[in-house]
Amino acid sequence: MNCPNCQKTFKKGTKCPHCNVDTVLYMGTVRLSDKLHNQGLERLKNGDLYHGIQLLTKSVAINKNNVPSRNLLGLALFEVGHIGEALKHWIISQSMLKEDNAATKYIENANKNARQLEKLNDAAYMFNQALGHIKQKSDDLAIIQLKKALEINPRFIDASNLLTLCYLIQNDKERASSSAEKVLALDAFNPIALNYYSIINPGKKPPRPSASKQKSAPSNVGPYKALGLDEKKQRNFHFAELFTFLIGVACTFAACYFLLIPALNSGFETERRAAAVTLADERAEFNNERAELESRIEDLLAEISGRAAESATYVEKLEREERINQVNHAYLNFLGVDAAANAENLAALRRIVDSLENFDYSDLPPDIINRVTTIFEEANPRIGLGYYNAGLASFNPPRDSYMALNHLENARRFLTEDATQWNRLLFMLGTLYYNEDGRLEEAYETLSVLRERAPGLPSPFTGTERTAFNNMMTSIEGQR
Repeated sequence: MNCPNCQKTFKKGTKCPHCNVDTVLYMGTVRLSDKLHNQGLERLKNGDLYHGIQLLTKSVAINKNNVPSRNLLGLALFEVGHIGEALKHWIISQSMLKEDNAATKYIENANKNARQLEKLNDAAYMFNQALGHIKQKSDDLAIIQLKKALEINPRFIDASNLLTLCYLIQNDKERASSSAEKVLALDAFNPIALNYYSIINPGKKPPRPSASKQKSAPSNVGPYKALGLDEKKQRNFHFAELFTFLIGVACTFAACYFLLIPALNSGFETERRAAAVTLADERAEFNNERAELESRIEDLLAEISGRAAESATYVEKLEREERINQVNHAYLNFLGVDAAANAENLAALRRIVDSLENFDYSDLPPDIINRVTTIFEEANPRIGLGYYNAGLASFNPPRDSYMALNHLENARRFLTEDATQWNRLLFMLGTLYYNEDGRLEEAYETLSVLRERAPGLPSPFTGTERTAFNNMMTSIEGQR
């Protein structure tokens, strides 16, 4: 038999001696990959992009050389906005099959439309920005980025699902429902959109595309091509010729019936019985091979699942070790910063603190958590005091309002409210906000906090500062 992998011939067994491939298992995986391909294609035809992509991904995972599955998977991914993944599969497909490969045409079309491809890449970049805004609880900014991304690529399903989530966060159920329905119009069985729709509209069935939209129109080429008038005429026989032909057939049939049929019946019956026995043997052998193949495939899939779990655990461990190394690196840098409160040391402390901002260290060992806590407790007051002194110097005559405001806002971030400088910090910030166009409300809020903390502005505030404070509050309250 011929090996389906290396195309070389061998005589015995199911394992190729040339490439060491088990042909039964190989053909089984090829058939399973083709079956998944057909299932994925059917899903895509029915408007189920999500599950179609899943089935095609499994088809490629089982048989990486399945070029049609790679090409179709690339088209489906391109359709839902995963441009990079689509191009990756087409390039791999092109490397496997150089000639007569549809992937070549897809890549050429993408290169010809470089500007459009760049826009689609911008949409993906905006989607990533929106994810960052959501992590920072800035859902308004996320909505703006997602709307821009969908203006560029209206079929970007991940962006539409994320926009639905943003509307749900804002409790805007009407817009959330509309966004979920748009996703279901593109991908009728998308589980994320279905989940959002059930949350927004409990008990209500999600919209489904009509049957006419799911089924494609019959092809007008190949075996489904309609016959033209000339072709129909060519297929008509002359009536007299047809009548003569039928008489000849009847005469021949009668001669065969009376002379040949009785002699042939006996031979046909013997052959039929032998064929039935052969068919039963082949069917039993086929069933045995199929059962063995299915068992091997199940073992292989179980092994793949186990290795995937091990890989995920290993990646999680590496990520945790990386965070531990990051803390240790920051701690060593912190220990190396001199205690002198000069600009260079304060800038070094600021870089260390910024590197640990929004840093998740809750699952790290206790000694690592203590190091992070030590950095924040010791570095923040030093940084805040440095910014406060710089801001005070800029606030005093001759005043540099821009630099003073920049330094004092940073000081407010790093100092705590129990710091001795806090009241004067509020006074200086309120004064700068008051003199800044469009920031009267911030000035009022800041000075109101100061009034609650230090009624009457006692010492060390001077009489001039008390007068300035009262004048600002009177002016602001008169304009509110």
